[in-house]
Amino acid sequence: MNLLATLGAAAVLTAFAAALFAVGASVYGLRAGHLRAQLAARRAIPAIAGLLTLAIALLGYALLTNDFSIAHVASVSSREMEPRFKWASLYSGQPGSLLFWTWTMSLFLAAFVRLSVPRLPWCAPHAVATAGAVLAAFLFALAFFASPFRVSAYLPADGVGLNPLLVDPGMLIHPPFLLSGLVSTSVPFTLGAAVLLAGRMDGTWLRHARAWALVSFLVLSVGNMLGGWWAYTVLGWGGYWGWDPVENSAILPLLPMIAFLHTLMVQERRGMLKLWNLVLVEASFALAVFGTFNVRSGLVSSVHSFAQSEIGPYFLVLVGLTVIASLVLITWRMPGLRADVELESLASRETGMLLNSYVMTAIALVVLGATLFPVFSELFDGSRITVSPPFYNDVVGPLLIALLALMALGVVLPWRGTARGTLLRRLRAPAIFVVAAMLALAALGMRDRFALAGTGAAIALGFVTTREYVLGTRGLRRATGRPWFAAFAALFARDQRRYGGYMVHLGIAVMAVAVIGSNIYQQQTRAAVAPGESFQVGAYTLTYNRLFAERPGRNGIEVEVKADVTVRRGDDVVATLEPGRRTFTNFPQQPVAIVAIDGSFTRDLYVFMQGWDESLTAEFQAFLNPLVRWLWLGGAIYVLGTRVALAPRRAPERAAVLAPDGALERV
Repeated sequence: MNLLATLGAAAVLTAFAAALFAVGASVYGLRAGHLRAQLAARRAIPAIAGLLTLAIALLGYALLTNDFSIAHVASVSSREMEPRFKWASLYSGQPGSLLFWTWTMSLFLAAFVRLSVPRLPWCAPHAVATAGAVLAAFLFALAFFASPFRVSAYLPADGVGLNPLLVDPGMLIHPPFLLSGLVSTSVPFTLGAAVLLAGRMDGTWLRHARAWALVSFLVLSVGNMLGGWWAYTVLGWGGYWGWDPVENSAILPLLPMIAFLHTLMVQERRGMLKLWNLVLVEASFALAVFGTFNVRSGLVSSVHSFAQSEIGPYFLVLVGLTVIASLVLITWRMPGLRADVELESLASRETGMLLNSYVMTAIALVVLGATLFPVFSELFDGSRITVSPPFYNDVVGPLLIALLALMALGVVLPWRGTARGTLLRRLRAPAIFVVAAMLALAALGMRDRFALAGTGAAIALGFVTTREYVLGTRGLRRATGRPWFAAFAALFARDQRRYGGYMVHLGIAVMAVAVIGSNIYQQQTRAAVAPGESFQVGAYTLTYNRLFAERPGRNGIEVEVKADVTVRRGDDVVATLEPGRRTFTNFPQQPVAIVAIDGSFTRDLYVFMQGWDESLTAEFQAFLNPLVRWLWLGGAIYVLGTRVALAPRRAPERAAVLAPDGALERV
């Protein structure tokens, strides 16, 4: 018996037993008032994280040392792979990705138990029991259905190697962020379930929930953005989001989490939306578990999914149990979830945030329904009808425009409402600016109504958000006498939560403009040309000069065939590109595109080669994608804003002004 495999399997099984112990000891300690049992249960969660860290280390060591006696290692790695890709192969297969998923979940829950649970004594046993139950559910699957330490029936001389699509540096960062983001939703879920179990549904839990929800929002957002970047630079279809079913599963938990981060402010300030906030955190985790099921069930066809196996039905049951348990708890505590006050005015920030959350929920329901539509169509009609990207664009697109408009309106609207005249004064400047901007865009040639509406909503969001920075900076400058830049920087020291959130809004506005420009105004061409011939895309002429081959001799790559392509605009040479195809030794029937991109701040020239014939005539596909760099820039602003909002809150800096007697006074 392989010692390493035995130790790894034992670590997983012991972690499962520790999770069951955490549940049992918490329940016993709560019922019997036994504090030592409660403390022991609390210590079990970090112990689980330690055991799974050992399991990850053992599997990583097996990959690095080419221990092909372990089935997972033989199926995803090979001798000629670089060490960095051997590590990446850990989470490329189903058992390894499930181990990585459960390990990162244990780290999040251990941090939660260490940092937040001691500050929540009234629901600590409930939180630990819920954390133990969540971990036990995944550890059961890991121990009995998809063990990454299963020993091969025979010892192969070499492993299969990594899937060709995954042999890319993006593989080192995209899956870890995305998987970590998905499992991070377990912490707000655990806290929400503990609140319901304890029966204390006031706002005391929100401060802790907000911090963990922001962490989840940040990590999951980065994971999705990296996924878009990886698809754009690797898959070779000219875009960054294709409404793939597994892409949809990755973004679904993010939508209720974003909604929760907005509506929790309504509960903090006004004591409203208690029920809705708990629904959102429970739904976010349920959708994350659904994503796990979707990837592993073979239910939908996707370039990201694993093969169908017995683990799929298990996760379907787990999704059902998560939803049922959440509904039972919420129904049980419904009487205690009534709002403290009634909504005073429809023209208030509370209304804006509530509508904002409803639109995000509508988007989530549309995406979920369209993702599962092929299953339902086959069930009821016998034919499997796949929902194509145009459907998502036609249905989700208007909802996203409405979301941008509501975000802009939410910045303008005051809490609790205001007089009609005051509200009109607040709306006048943004309305004039947006109308003027849209007229200017129409005069410059923008005729698409969807593009005009979306760009107008993004401009409105950018304008009202920038105005908040200007007003805040001007007020602080008048109070302190600081220069403009120093006063602007001081805004974040005074209220990083508010101004970090505004930065996220600015990032979304920039990203929205990029998405509209790169989709509606994309140009593309497909051409088969011989060496020396040219073809056109937009204002650019691409000349195919020659075909040449390289043999890297690593990571399973047998040969890379590239084309030498010169790009001209008029008589000027803009760039020399080398699109091509990469063939792998162990996957000869699965060549992968080598994408060539010449990027600038206004556009990307995106070229890849479909193939070639014996006469060296090659077929190319070229895209001219406007404003794609703005997407990555907006994403960077978005992430930076989230990081600012996540920073520990400090006491507001008080401005120094002159008192009537001439002495300095703090205000």
